[in-house]
Amino acid sequence: MNLADVTSAALLIRFALGPKERPTTGSPYRALLDRYVTDTGFAEIVSRVADGLGLDLRQPTPLGLLVSGRGDGPFAVTLENSGLPIRTGQNRLQDRRCFGLVLVAVAAFAYPNGEALIETGSPTVRPVDLERFLDRNIGAVVEAAAGVEDELDGQLGEAARMWQDLPEVLPAQHGGLKRDCRRDYVLRTLEFLVTTGRARREPSLDDERGKAYMLNDRFRVGLAETTESLVFAALARGSEQESD
Repeated sequence: MNLADVTSAALLIRFALGPKERPTTGSPYRALLDRYVTDTGFAEIVSRVADGLGLDLRQPTPLGLLVSGRGDGPFAVTLENSGLPIRTGQNRLQDRRCFGLVLVAVAAFAYPNGEALIETGSPTVRPVDLERFLDRNIGAVVEAAAGVEDELDGQLGEAARMWQDLPEVLPAQHGGLKRDCRRDYVLRTLEFLVTTGRARREPSLDDERGKAYMLNDRFRVGLAETTESLVFAALARGSEQESD
């Protein structure tokens, strides 16, 4: 190990943490990622640097090196610091719960079989389909979360009850949507996934149902832990039944 290798390892991790960074052909990111895959000594250095920063290395993909922050580290991602448009004041709790619910619903809708989360793929999600999926299965979410001790499931159960009380749409005076409606939460969540590099808009797949969003490995790996949630299981069962 030498200082040049440590610097290169730190640079690779910096690239991995950038949601817009991609290992394009001929780029420094591509060269470092290739070295990480082929040079076990360099990969060990990267692992040690990441460990010191509180990061877990997931896997190299065509999108880059996937990493995630540990819950007790400086790079931990929470609803508060994720970049989701969570308001302050009296609307904060509703936003946190409803955005969290929609994120879990995206995972269950796109990957109803938990094993699919460990496979590469790019599922397509449309806002109208996701909203209808949630509406059809929200009762199962409330039931699954009733009386559970797990904090995540309890919070998602409260979110589901809030969701039931929200109107489908709230048209704004000059076009678009007001906040505090189901469709706005769905649209803002999907746009958030695009902004953070976990999905992309796919206009070529747009149809009469609306805009198409394609998920990627950043989303799949980042939300794999939600499969342990009872609420995810309830939503996933609904997704599997609808696909039968």
